[in-house]
Amino acid sequence: MQQAFSEYRSEVNNTLDRVLAQLSQDQDADEREWLHAEAAYLLRLANQRLQLERDVEGAAALLRTADSVLNSADNPALTPVRREIASELAALDAVPRVDRTGIYLALNAQQERIATLRLAQEVEEQPVSSSIEEPPTGTFQRQLARFGEELKDLVVVRGHDEAMEVLITPEQESYLRQSLRLILEQSQLAVLKEEQALFEASIDKALDLLNRYYDTSRSETQGVISRLEEIKQTNVTPELPDISRSQQALAEFIENRYESRGGES
Repeated sequence: MQQAFSEYRSEVNNTLDRVLAQLSQDQDADEREWLHAEAAYLLRLANQRLQLERDVEGAAALLRTADSVLNSADNPALTPVRREIASELAALDAVPRVDRTGIYLALNAQQERIATLRLAQEVEEQPVSSSIEEPPTGTFQRQLARFGEELKDLVVVRGHDEAMEVLITPEQESYLRQSLRLILEQSQLAVLKEEQALFEASIDKALDLLNRYYDTSRSETQGVISRLEEIKQTNVTPELPDISRSQQALAEFIENRYESRGGES
C-alpha cells in the first residue's frame, strides 16, 4: 500500500511542483491562483499525514483548512473539488477512534493484577540447567523466546488425579512471571505500532500461560483472563479511507487552468 501510494504521490506532486514553479515565475498570477496552490499543498499534506502517520485527526484538520481556502477563491468551477473534500471528511469521521492510551493502561493494569495471582498447585519441579542463572541478554524478542524455552523445561502440569510432590521453586516462578510480563509488554508495543496481528498473538500467548500455569479456579485469575479476552477484541489498526481524490481533482483543475491561460496568451 505504501509503495502504491508513494508512486501515486510522486506523480501528483510532480504535476503540482511543475505548475507551481511556473506560477512563481508568472508575475501576472492573480490571488485566486495562489489560493489554489495553497489548497493543493494542504491536500498534499493531508494525504501524507493519513497514509504515512495514520493521523486521522490531523488529516481531517488539513482537509477542512484546504476547503476554507478554496471557498475564499470564490470559483464555482472548484465545486467538484470541494465535493470530494466533503466526501473524504465524512469518510474520516467514520473511522473508529482508537484509545491507544486507554488500551496501554488497561494492559498495564492486568500486569499488576497478574503479579498477585497464585500459580496452580499441580506443578512439579524439573531438573534445571546451570544456564538458568545467567542474566538475560540480547534483543527483546530473543529474551522472550529464551523465557519460553526455559519454561518448557522448568515446569510441567500434572493431572488432577496425580499426587503433588514438589512445588515450583522461587526461581522458576520468577521466570514464569517474567515471561508473562514480557509478553504483555509486547502487546503494548503492538498497540503503539498499530500491529493488529502481533497485538492479538501476544495476548493469546499471555492467555495460554495463564490457563496452563495459574490457578484458574480462583475468581481473580478468571477476572484477568476475561479482561484480556475483552481487550483482545479491540481493533488497534482501523482501515483508513482513500482521501486522494480531492488532491487529484485539484491538481487537474490547476493544470487545466494554467494550460488554458497559456493558450489565451
